[in-house]
Amino acid sequence: LERRVRLLDPSARARNRWPRSLGHASPRLAAMPVWQNINLKQKAVFEIIQRPHARELPYYLKDDELDFFVKGIAWGPHRNTYLPQLVERHKRPIYIARGYAPPTYSRLVKLRFYGPDPVLRDEDGWDAGEEGEVMEYVIGWRWLYAYWPGPLVDEVARAWDTPMWPEVARPDWTWEGLTFCVPPYYVPEDGLPWRKGRDSEYEPVRVTKGKGRGKGRIADSGGDGGAGAVGGAGACAGGGLRVGVEAGLSEAMRR
Repeated sequence: LERRVRLLDPSARARNRWPRSLGHASPRLAAMPVWQNINLKQKAVFEIIQRPHARELPYYLKDDELDFFVKGIAWGPHRNTYLPQLVERHKRPIYIARGYAPPTYSRLVKLRFYGPDPVLRDEDGWDAGEEGEVMEYVIGWRWLYAYWPGPLVDEVARAWDTPMWPEVARPDWTWEGLTFCVPPYYVPEDGLPWRKGRDSEYEPVRVTKGKGRGKGRIADSGGDGGAGAVGGAGACAGGGLRVGVEAGLSEAMRR
């Protein structure tokens, strides 16, 4: 009966599954599974969110951390909604709270603002609050710095295990001097200098069917474009990917 109760307890299942799936039993900063499409300033936000121990929550931001989060909201979709209605600094407008999921890494970013709710005020059937009422909103941490035109974590060598806070918050911080690599997924150039020529690296590879048995071949789609994309992703992830992909494709064609 005791074993059956443990199996039915979702929090127990989550605790038991976490170390096996990630290879360690301490779900702290290094427990983030992927950084896909997360930029360097968003990683700094995540570091601040995860730094306080669960016993220290709620954790109210102040000084440089508060300024960093406010600027992050300004670089996101809520710069014209909740940002103008945040309460004053001394009323602690942003804080980190415990999340709803069982693991200790689960955190929420909460905003305190003056009502009515800028998103719900024009919606029927929703309580948008009263004028001047202090309300709260849970904002996804990925919305902070969502529009910031800076490098992604997967574009910078070893950025995934390099602390970004407080370095990227400095006014004189620049991307110049970073070691860049090609992430293992498509990222458009967007006119950014460190991505110059990136679109040509992701030109599609055409697979043509030859005549007769075993005479199929793989044709490049213009020069070194396709190979460069695979090779670049391999270099960013540790190397050796291009050879494995080409060998796998050749073996598949022979079969």
